[in-house]
This record gives sequence, structure tokens and C-alpha cells, in this order.
Amino acid sequence: MKLCLLTYNLARAWSLPKLIEVARSCGFAGLEFRAEAGHEHGVELERTPTERRQIRDQIEDAYLEAVCIGTGCRFESPDPAQRQANVERTRRFVELAADIGCRRVRVFGNNIPATVRRDDCVRYVAESLRSLGEFAEPYGVDVLLEMHGQFNYWGFARAAVELASHPRIGLVYNCDRRDLVAGSVAATYSQVRTLIRHVHLHGFTGSYPYPELFALLRRDGYDGYLSSEIEGTDGPTREQFFAMYAALFRAWAGQPFFPMAD
Repeated sequence: MKLCLLTYNLARAWSLPKLIEVARSCGFAGLEFRAEAGHEHGVELERTPTERRQIRDQIEDAYLEAVCIGTGCRFESPDPAQRQANVERTRRFVELAADIGCRRVRVFGNNIPATVRRDDCVRYVAESLRSLGEFAEPYGVDVLLEMHGQFNYWGFARAAVELASHPRIGLVYNCDRRDLVAGSVAATYSQVRTLIRHVHLHGFTGSYPYPELFALLRRDGYDGYLSSEIEGTDGPTREQFFAMYAALFRAWAGQPFFPMAD
């Protein structure tokens, strides 16, 4: 398991050099960029081929990996034209990801419209994902549906991915408290464990059972990334917060500990 620094939300105002500096000093292995959200990292569709090459070079020169680009693209609309517009935009993000050496793009289901049957909405999402998987295949990029909104429910998320039935399609597991059954995440995790390609962590100070999740991931031999999707802090500096977050991650993941950076 490897820890990834996600720009949402604590690091949204940091430039790419700053992100790289903090990731290196705190023991993160990669970077995830939230796009289309006004973040300062600059990993957006508007980047020229030269700028994309420069982004890739900066990340690789720091011995880090561009792990994922988080888009706002979603596919639950009953309007085929709207879904297709989101598919086309996601395709552009697949191209951006390939250009910067990133192997994952995140998309949403997200919420089922009141006028749409649930099975129909799952089918809308699945059809969009299938199209994107076929497009992304030659680029070597995975298109991952985040368990988010109503699609946080494993029944919808798993069904959409299974209906899409493409090797480039998988899930982002989102560590949501709604997943807990009798205080445990094991029942929900067991329903999607084979489809998880990426994980979004949140604040470690809440009641979500992260030690249990880490044990389940380790049992299954998960060797992918887990991203730090965390909000602001009123205590330590942002740099100190990321350092402490990384140290706790390593403890739960059974990895070596080294002192927090000054």
C-alpha cells in the first residue's frame, strides 16, 4: 500500500512544486490532482503538450507518481446528450492523464434523479463506463467510478462496473461511514473488494474504522494507492498535518516509521 497526497482540500492552494516538496518530505509516494475545482496545481485540460511534458518531468524527477486525476464528470442523467458530453470530456482527461504519466481518472455516478428508475440509472452509468473503458484501453489508463453520493451504495457501484464489463473500469473506495454495518466495514468491503483500484481516505480523527480497513486491504494483498482527501486544520501547520497523517498511515499499514520532518 502506498500513500498519495490528494490536493482536495487541504492542499488546494499549493503549486505543483510545493506539492512535490511536501510529498517528498512527509513520505508520500504519489500525487492525486482534483481538476476543474480551481486548485493551483495546474493539471487541467488547458495545458499544452509542452506544459504536460514539464508536469510529468517534475513529478518523475522527484521519484513520485501521478496517481489519479479526479474529474467532476458524472453519468446519471437521463438525457443521452448530457451523458455523452460527460463521456467526451472524460476522454480528454484520459488523454491528459496519459500525457503526464498518470494511470487513473476518477468519475462519478453520482445521485439518481427522482424521475429515473434505479436500474435504469445504473445502466446509464455502466454504458458510459463501457465506452470510456474502450477509449482508455490503448492509453493504459483506468477509468474509476467513485463510490460517492447514492452510488456510494455497493449495490449500485458494483452493478455499474460489472455491467460495464471492461478491464479498464474499476472502483474508487471512498471510506464512507455509511458503509458500516454493526460498526464494521467488512460486510461492505467484501462486496466490492475485487473491484477496488484506488482508495480515498479522510480524516483519521473520526470514527471510521481505518485499522480494520487497512487489515482487510493487507489481507487481500492490495498494493495500490490510498489518497489523503482531508479538510483544513486549526492546529498544526498544513505541512505538519500531512507529516502526522503519513506517519499514522504507515503505522496502520505496517510500514516502517521515520521521524516527522521539521
